[in-house]
Order: sequence, then C-alpha cells, then structure tokens
Amino acid sequence: MEKLTLNSNLYFGAGSIDALAAFNGKRVAIVTDPIMLKTGIAESAAGLVGCGREAIYDKIEPDPTLEQVAETCKFVESINAEVVVAIGGGSAIDTVKAVVLVLGGKDRKLFFVAIPTTAGTGSEVTNYTVIKDVAAGRKIPIADDRIVPDMAILDYTLTKTVPKTVTAFTGMDVITHALEAYVAEGANAISDAYAEKALRLAFGNLYEAYIHGDSDAARENMMMASYLAGLAFNHAGLGICHSIAHALGAAFKIPHGEANAIALTHVIAFNAGLDVPFGADKSKAALKYAEAARIIGLPAAGTRLSVQYLVREIEDLRNKVGVPRTLMQLGVNAADLRERRAGIIDSVLKDGCTPANPVQPDAGQIGKILDKIMG
Repeated sequence: MEKLTLNSNLYFGAGSIDALAAFNGKRVAIVTDPIMLKTGIAESAAGLVGCGREAIYDKIEPDPTLEQVAETCKFVESINAEVVVAIGGGSAIDTVKAVVLVLGGKDRKLFFVAIPTTAGTGSEVTNYTVIKDVAAGRKIPIADDRIVPDMAILDYTLTKTVPKTVTAFTGMDVITHALEAYVAEGANAISDAYAEKALRLAFGNLYEAYIHGDSDAARENMMMASYLAGLAFNHAGLGICHSIAHALGAAFKIPHGEANAIALTHVIAFNAGLDVPFGADKSKAALKYAEAARIIGLPAAGTRLSVQYLVREIEDLRNKVGVPRTLMQLGVNAADLRERRAGIIDSVLKDGCTPANPVQPDAGQIGKILDKIMG
C-alpha cells in the first residue's frame, strides 16, 4: 500500500504573488536573499502583507548551513511570526523548511508560504531539504512531512530577471529530478505522470527560456515543469545523481544544478547498463529511460539506442545552455579530487537519495563515475 498526500495550496500564473494579501494583518516574517531585496520583490511582498522592512530577513546565501538556519530561527522568533514566507531559489525555501522543523516543537504552528523565483528545485512542494554541516564538510538531506509548505505561489514573472546561468543550472535540475524520479525504486503510475509531463515541458522550453528570458510561455512552462518534477520525486524518490551532486557540492562548492547536469548522463549510462555488452541494458531502468526518450520526441529505436539518444539529447541541451560537462572545466584539480575521493564516495553511498536508485552501486562503481565526471 502506498500513500500520496498533497498538502500545499497552490496559486499560479502571472500576478499570483498577490495571494499574499490574505495574510495582511498577520505577524509575517519574510525570508529571502539580498538579490530579492535589491530587485524590490521582497519589499513588494512585505507591502502585500502590511509589513515593513523590519519583517524581512535578507541574509540567505547559497547552500544553507546549520548556522544559517539558527540565525533565521532567531529572526522568526524575534518578531513572533505566525506566517513565514520564503522568497527566492531553493536556498531560501530549504532554510525555512529547516526553521519550521526546528520551531515545530514550540507551542505555535508556523504557516509556511513558499514563493520560488527560479524554476528548478521544486522545493515549494516537497518534504525534502538539504542543509550543509560546514564543520563536517557534508550536506544533510532531511525528509519530513512537516516541512511541506502550506502554500506555494508560482508566479512565473518573478523568474524573468534571473541570470541566464541560473536559468540553465536550475533547468537542468528540473530534468534531473524528473528522470531520477522516473526510474526510482518508488516510481509508480502517479509519479510517472508528473515526471513525464515535466520532461515534455522542460525539454521543450529550457532553451527558449535561456535565450529569451522574457518569454511568458517558456518561463511559465519551466516553472510548471519544476513543480511537477518536485511532485514526482517527492513521491518516487531520487537517485545517485543527486547523491553525487550533494557530495560534490559540499566538497567543491559547486552549484547543485550544475553538479547534477555534469553527473546526469554518466549516471544514466550506469543505471541503463550502457557500459556492458548485454543484459543490463534490458533492465527496468533502461526501459524507462528509453520511454523517456520517446516522450520527449526522440526517434523510436531499440532500448540501448534509445537510451543513447537520450544521453546525446541531454548533452546537446547542456552545451546549448552553457553548462560545463566536466569538473575540470569548473576548475577542480585532479589532485584535489583524488584527495577527497574516499570521502566523496563514502558520502554518496550513505546519502539518503541512494537507496531509491534503480541499481545499488558499490564504491568502485561510484569511483568510475567520478573519473568520468572529472574529464
């Protein structure tokens, strides 16, 4: 028996941020990053809920840390907030998720509103967050139903001003979420439906959103793809591409979407058995990847060839949106990777995403993937 719960109220479309006006008169804390303050988005949100600048915490940085969570908790408690609004990319939303979990043992229940300003993480609909433990040099994945936002606002107009690099990295993150969920151990007909639509939307619109950032259709479709991919992996799970991205991000401070984009095709090849002559390429995962190739409009072919077409399509798209394909291109030194290799492999094998991967890897297999990623 399986269970699917959708706890969030969803508002979407141009101008849907106006839904915040329902909280006018409540004690609201707005958690965001400095960029959202500079663009005026955070202060516009504050105006909608009838708060001033004093209600805005704008110190969120990429890859939220335990220390960042602690500071945000202090701010939320200092204004005795009833409602916490996270505005920004995955970092702001992930931080507030941890805050909700920490403060959840208090007498009050925090109403949590997530407003993504990037189309990639799907964090506005998931029970999942990742917090970095700087002292230990690792990222901590946390899954808990209590951290699912009570409300999600998908106003695609907020994504129009993000840099092209952010559009590229987060867009590749969407594709990774959808593909990993599609082949995950927990996949089923419901999660597959979400993943399939997310794949169609992402492959059909990422390049357009990258080239023409002011395109309403491309921006809206990418935001919906991100949301649907989030629904898919929240139900089905992820896999070792995310485990590797978590480990590489912690070791080398690589943006999450970029790390996923670099690892994705190598993980697909491993899961689908492309490196072996016969047998594994007819696995359930290989068949699902071949179906994904068909879904995004690639030529019909046998299983192995279809998976190879999918790999090439991802590589082509990654190149078109300017995402590097190797760690070397990101400035990672081979000697640094060798030095951290054992710790990275150990982190991947212990990561919370690894059990859902369709093929359980050993240390040697992860090592081979790392060698390919290095370039």
